[in-house]
Amino acid sequence: MVKPEQLPRPPNLVATVAARLRLEIRGKHAVGEKLATEASLAERFGVSRTVLREAVATLRTEGVLETRQGSGIYVARTKDEPVFRLTRAVERERHLRSVYELRFGLEVASAGLAAIHRAEADLRALGKALAAMDRPETRPAADLRFHATIAAATGNAHYQGLVALLAKELSGLIKEANSAGTDYRRPEVEVLLAEHHRIHDAIAAGNPEAARAAMEVHLHNSAHRFSIEIRGMSSGHGAPAVKG
Repeated sequence: MVKPEQLPRPPNLVATVAARLRLEIRGKHAVGEKLATEASLAERFGVSRTVLREAVATLRTEGVLETRQGSGIYVARTKDEPVFRLTRAVERERHLRSVYELRFGLEVASAGLAAIHRAEADLRALGKALAAMDRPETRPAADLRFHATIAAATGNAHYQGLVALLAKELSGLIKEANSAGTDYRRPEVEVLLAEHHRIHDAIAAGNPEAARAAMEVHLHNSAHRFSIEIRGMSSGHGAPAVKG
C-alpha cells in the first residue's frame, strides 16, 4: 500500500491539495498525459475523494487539467500561462458588485444564445432542474445546475467555464452570508421559482429577447437580495423586477 503524504491541515485543504498537484504537474507531467486515478491520488495525499475532486475541479477551472468522462484526468497545460481568476482583494461589497456585473454580462447573453441553439436534451435537463428546485433539500444544487445547463445550451464552452466559475464564487458568498446572518435576504420560494420558469419558458419558445429579459429580471432580483443594485447594464426591454 502506498503510504499517504502527511499534508498539513490548513483552513482550506482543497487549496493545499490543488497547489501540490499544480507543482507536481509542472515538474513531472507533459500536456496530454493521463494522471493516476482519483482513488490513487486521494490515497497518496491522505485526503478524501471529495477533497481530491474539488482540488481537481479547481485546476480544471484554471485550465491546468481536463476530465474526460469514462477515461480519467488529463494534463491540459503545464506552464504558468495567464488564467482568469476571481480575486477578493477588495472589500466584500465591491467584490459582490463586480461578480454580479460580470454575471449579468455573461448570463443575459447566454440565455439569448440558449434560446437559439438549445436542443431537446437541454430542455429536458432544464425541466429536471426546475422540478428539483421544488424541493428544499435539492434546491441549491438544482439552481446551479439550471444555470449551468443554460450555459451548455449555448454550445459555447467559454460560457460554460465562466458561468461555472461565477456560480461557484456566488454560492460561496451566499453560504458566508447565511452563516454570518448578515446581508443576504433569502428569496420567497414562489418568486424564485417564477423567475426560473420565465427563463425556461422563453428558452423553450426559442425567443432570445424574452430569454434575455427574463434573465435580467432574475439577476437584478438576485443582486437586490444582497442589497446590490446593478446599474447601466439593462437592455431596457426587461419586465419589471419581481420583488421578494
